[in-house]
Amino acid sequence: MRVTAKKFTIVLLIGLFLMGIGQIVWAEKWQPYQFKGNERFEFKISFEENKEKGEAFYILDIKESSEKSASGEEVYEVSYITKGTLAKDELGPETAFGLMGSYGISLNMMMINPAYSFFFSQMDLKVGEKMNFFGAGIVKVIGKEKIAGREGFVCQLFQADEEEKMMAEWVIDPELALPLRSKIFEDGELQGQIELVKYVQY
Repeated sequence: MRVTAKKFTIVLLIGLFLMGIGQIVWAEKWQPYQFKGNERFEFKISFEENKEKGEAFYILDIKESSEKSASGEEVYEVSYITKGTLAKDELGPETAFGLMGSYGISLNMMMINPAYSFFFSQMDLKVGEKMNFFGAGIVKVIGKEKIAGREGFVCQLFQADEEEKMMAEWVIDPELALPLRSKIFEDGELQGQIELVKYVQY
């Protein structure tokens, strides 16, 4: 009887060990805004303002320069492009500093609220995972989706006190610093989305 119990204990421990390894292998972490350098992101932005639908494009290009910093580190040339259309009477001060100001959109909030970055860095990205963002909301990983040739985890954010009310959705590839797609909702209606259309590594 003792031998049987001992064998059962050994099998149980091995099983738990293998389960732990499986979680390490399959669960992935995401570090938002941790860029690799020598990469280019091209996004399409869709939004609604005054009940009218709009569209714009955002390009982020990070390319290594031939220069070095004072400490000998690599230096990167970073450029930003926002493209869209505006009526003549909409041209104003904001136009000179990027179209997002003209559209009334905060680009970083549309991409991912910086306050959520820390929470995501602590979360295991695997289908079926669920995490409470310390009262800020509840995130559920509901599946996977391919966008611009890359696969990411579909993560949905719900209100902490009303779990059926979705506030945002992201498709996240842990290998990239930015989401493949971000959707922002208000009162259950889509307010805007930004989606990757092309990613290039130099």
